[in-house]
Amino acid sequence: MWSTFDRTRRRLLRVAGDPVAPGPASANDPTGVGATTGEVVIAIGRPEFDRLGVALQAVLGSGAVRPDTPDLLEAALADAIAGLGASGQTRVARRPAGVYTPETWQVHLTAADPVIETAIRRAIREGVFAA
Repeated sequence: MWSTFDRTRRRLLRVAGDPVAPGPASANDPTGVGATTGEVVIAIGRPEFDRLGVALQAVLGSGAVRPDTPDLLEAALADAIAGLGASGQTRVARRPAGVYTPETWQVHLTAADPVIETAIRRAIREGVFAA
């Protein structure tokens, strides 16, 4: 397991062998970023979390369970990402991990298409999950 400092250094220096670091630049992609982002963390509060939950329920259908735990939100995001035909992995953390507010929900996106980040940010702002 890499320490946070080592991982940050490898990402900044684009060390080969790092699965998260962007690849080398090519003629078609001079930025070297490629079709996926490395890692994005979106921190949201309770109102934004509620809008995201409503948007995900609307996309997943009436039988979808309200995503009110980190595991349920991860599953709902994975289903919504698959529904858009995109790629990416999500991990959700709740800070603090207790039952009392104020709380922050952190949505970690790894190797996600840029359209996924845009769709999640739009769902948080507007309550609509769409590409």
